[in-house]
Order: sequence, then structure tokens, then C-alpha cells
Amino acid sequence: MRSALRIVCMTAALAAIVYGLTAGSEWSDRRWLEALAATGVLLTIAWWPGGTRYFSVFNRSTLRLATILLVAFALISVQLVRVQIVQSSRTLDRQEITPDGQVVQNPRERLIGNTENRGAIYDRNGVVLVEQLGAGEETYRSYPAPAAHGLVGYYSPLLYGSTGLEAAYDDELAGREGENPVLEWLDGVLYQDQPGYDLNLTVDIGLQQLAVDMLGDRRGAAVLLDAETGAVVALAGTPTYDPNRLYTDGDTTEQRLTEVSAYWQQLVERSDAPLVLRAVDGLYVPGSTFKMLTASAVVDSGTSTPETFYRDEGILEVDGRVIIEQNRPDESRVDWTLEESFAYSLNVVFARIGLEIGADVLQEYANRFGFGEEPPIDVGATASQLTAPESRLVDSRTLVADTAFGQGELLVTPLQMALIGAAIANGGEIMEPYLVDSIVNGDGEVVEQHMPERWRDPMSAESAEAMQQLMVASASYGYAAGAQIEGLTVGGKTGTAEVGGGGEPHAWFVGYATDGERTYVTAVIVENGGAGSVAALPIGRELLAGAFAK
Repeated sequence: MRSALRIVCMTAALAAIVYGLTAGSEWSDRRWLEALAATGVLLTIAWWPGGTRYFSVFNRSTLRLATILLVAFALISVQLVRVQIVQSSRTLDRQEITPDGQVVQNPRERLIGNTENRGAIYDRNGVVLVEQLGAGEETYRSYPAPAAHGLVGYYSPLLYGSTGLEAAYDDELAGREGENPVLEWLDGVLYQDQPGYDLNLTVDIGLQQLAVDMLGDRRGAAVLLDAETGAVVALAGTPTYDPNRLYTDGDTTEQRLTEVSAYWQQLVERSDAPLVLRAVDGLYVPGSTFKMLTASAVVDSGTSTPETFYRDEGILEVDGRVIIEQNRPDESRVDWTLEESFAYSLNVVFARIGLEIGADVLQEYANRFGFGEEPPIDVGATASQLTAPESRLVDSRTLVADTAFGQGELLVTPLQMALIGAAIANGGEIMEPYLVDSIVNGDGEVVEQHMPERWRDPMSAESAEAMQQLMVASASYGYAAGAQIEGLTVGGKTGTAEVGGGGEPHAWFVGYATDGERTYVTAVIVENGGAGSVAALPIGRELLAGAFAK
């Protein structure tokens, strides 16, 4: 019986150790230490000496003390393996931000000199976006492409850490990960010079520049991606910042540090938030572009077809909330098909649809499209929300009605809206969005090649085809008619999202274009830009046209 107990305890202890070591960052330090303590108890039971009642008190006590010390030694050894081997990169790179914005991190990492051969970043055509210039102790990080500044991020290890691709691929750019893991680990342990790897992006800097130029001095963002692969062709936002003015490393002078700190203070004090990568982290009310999701839900659930009629008399009262229709092109008509309601963006119809399918179905399809979950893009992204954290859609019919036509408590990122458009354009499948096509070593050899992967299947191919009919109608005779491009099939949806505080509405456009072989999707927002058809649609149209001109 005791022998069986020892085996069970030993097996459980080993299982906990193996799982904890392989779980990596999924386990917090506290959770790991709790598991380690429990493992200590299990090992003590498994190794506790038996048959010692005939030993002298001294020998018995010595043997038991030795067992306790052995368990402690085993636990310390396991902890060292985790810290120095399994999580060596996390330990080296760990950093915390103080209340005044200073970055506290590994002193050795803070003192990395200019001799670090950090990798470069190129666009899809080989245009340099980031590079290390100079020689010896005079090397420095250069960011020659202003349109890509927010996307590539900054590198400021002495003060503010790093962001964007500089942060997401820090290990690869520094040569710590990417090719031979054994040699890279050994170089890291011995602090040998490690040549960094280069990143080849999916981004086209010409289209990125086009998006920035068309946004101009307005606040906003634009996303352009390949619907069939998830490759991001443009990810732009305005305003942005100059990472050249934030670059620091171990040989940075005190004067330079003072200049960088002053520039950082200017950025954090600005009300237009230039440090936010709006395309993936900006949260906005989507307005009528959300009708893409509502229409997808009512079609895919089998409740409606593009030819189904809905009544819109110009006004709808929902539990005391009065919704006024302002979009009917013909006030003498009261019956509209789903296709027409989508093309003319009839709020009353979509409020009725929301109430018809109900809160549970609307919530289900929001989840299917990825709401509440961070999209898996290289630089990370903020999750979009259907309601405020303290709210539940099922508790309020007025909230259901408002949400269904794109208002309520909705907050979305431009990337999320582009992914909804991609699902429609790509037969119901959403591919994982990605920015880095390949990682190459100093000899130009590819050490890692990205392969497109499916992220979600929010609706059937038949439903996606029906939604394409709605999108094409909107871009043919509806309020997105200005999106037409000669020689291409274009679908689109504009949005004019009301915001609090009496400001001008946000202008939205989500659309796609295809020539039968390639399909591109775009999402554009212009903050407080007014009508989506006026401010956002022209940007989206030019981006789609530009993608096919390449």
C-alpha cells in the first residue's frame, strides 16, 4: 500500500514539473511557485524513509533531515532549470515601467553597445524601413520610412523599451531566436556577438504612404489586407511619431537622453495620442459598418435571405427608445428587401433584425467573428467589444436594437472590421492577419517562412455569397456607390458613427475588390470625419485600386 502511494506521489510530482516547464509563459510566477511547493510535498511523501523504527534516534533523524535537504535541492535545481534555460529569454528581457514612464530592465541589456548587429526590416519589395547604420561604436538605428514609423515601432532600451515590430520580433532582430536554437542559446549565455536576423514584411510601403497621405493631418487609420492569405499590405495610422528621436542604446550620451526624454514628454502630453497604433489598438464606435455582422447573423442563422422584406415606416419605438430613420431614399415606401436595407443603411430595419434574432444570436455571431478576443497579428491587437464589460446584451432590448445598427456600447478596431469584410469576401473564412512574410539570416537565407493559417469560420460559404450580394449592391446603387473600380468587382459598406460629446461622427468605410484571382479588403476610419461616403470611402477605394495596380 505504501509502495503504491510512493509511486503515485512520484508520478504526480514529475507530471507537475514537466507541465510547469513546458507551459512557459502560460503560468505566472506565483502559480509556478505554488505548484513547486505542492511538488515538494509530493516528493517528500515519495522519498520519506521507511523501516527506520529500529534505527537509533540519531540515525533516524539524520536520514529524515537528509531526505528534506534532498527534496529542497531537487526543487532548487528545477527552479534553476526554469529560470536559466526554459525562460532565459524572458528573464533577460523582463522589464517594468515606473509611474513616471521609465523602463526598468536587466542592466546588461540596458548597456548593450552600438556594436550590436541588430537586424533590418524591409517591405515586401525590399525597401528599407529600419536598418542599423555606421560601424563599430558609431552604429545607430535608422528609420528612413516615415509612413511605417508607427508600425515598425521604436527601439529605446535605455528609457522606454520598444514597441511595434521592434518589440514583437526583438529576439529575432537581436539574433537570439530564429535559426539554430542551441548556438543562439550558447551565444546568449556567453554574451557573444549575435548577428541579428532581418524581417521581410508583407507591407507595401507605397500603399502605406498612400494611406498616410490621404489621411493627411486628420486622425484616423487604414488597413489593407489580402483576404485569401491574411497578408497585411498596409497598416497605417495618423498622427504618428518619429522613432529616430526615441532611439537609445548603451552608448547614448546624457545630452541625447535628455533630448529623447523631452520628445517623449511631448508625445505623452499630446491629446491626439500619436503613440497609439490606431489600426490595431484604436477602439471606435463602428456605426453602420457593423451591419455587415448583423446581416451575416440573420442570413447565416437561416432567418432571412437578401430578398426578405422588412417594414420601415420611418420610426421605431423600442421600450421608450425612439429610433428615427434618416436614410430612406424614398419616404413613400415602407417595405424594403434586406439587400436594399443594407445598401441604403436603414437603421430601423436593422433594429428590427436585431430584435428578431435576439441578443443570444447577435452575441454568438459577434463571438464567431472574434469579438472579445485579440486578433492574432504579429504586433498584437486590442479585442473589440459588443457591450461594455458591466453590461449584458440580453438584459436590454433597446441595447440590442442600437447594437444591431452599429451604435450602443460597441467598440471596435479597424483591423476587426477588416477581418469581418475578409470573411465575407473569402467565402466565410477569416485568415490570420500577419505582417512578417519571412525571417532571413545575414547570408540572405530564409530561416522562417510564414504559412497562411485559417483563424475562424464565422459563417458558411453560402451565407458569405449572400453577403457578397449585399456588399456589391451597396457599392453599386447604395451609399457606397463611389467605391466602384473599373474592371473589378467591388463590395462595400460605409458608416457614420455617432460619438458622445457633440463631436462630428466618425467616418467609416469597409470594402473589398476582386478580379477573380486576387481579393483585397480594406477598412478605413477618419475620426470625427463626418459622412463615411465622403471622408473614408475615397481612401479605401484608392487603396483597393492601388493594390491591383501593383
